[in-house]
Amino acid sequence: MDLKSFEQAFGDGLGSSTGQCACGAVFYNPDGGWDWEDGELEGYRGMADAVELDYAVGFLSFEGAQYVLDCECWHSRAEKIMKFLDSHAHKIVDYMHLEKERAVAEAAAMPTV
Repeated sequence: MDLKSFEQAFGDGLGSSTGQCACGAVFYNPDGGWDWEDGELEGYRGMADAVELDYAVGFLSFEGAQYVLDCECWHSRAEKIMKFLDSHAHKIVDYMHLEKERAVAEAAAMPTV
């Protein structure tokens, strides 16, 4: 069980100059050659709780929420999800195969247009 694997699997593959995590924490990268509005960067620098990063703000999504990779708020929930996935791996694979079969059969039943 490894958070890096979870990050890779659930990562959005997005990078941005700024991002707000599902928990409300704000992250920003001032050095990425981003196009800032007048006063925008200064606004982030003036926020006491905004976190400055040396690289683009990355994201991951699960359970209908988007999190910033550098925020630690999602780690405990991810660990619980990984334990569930690991303890039910064979059943999850079976479920995915059954869902694929169902979707293929459903698609085959569609009329050709």
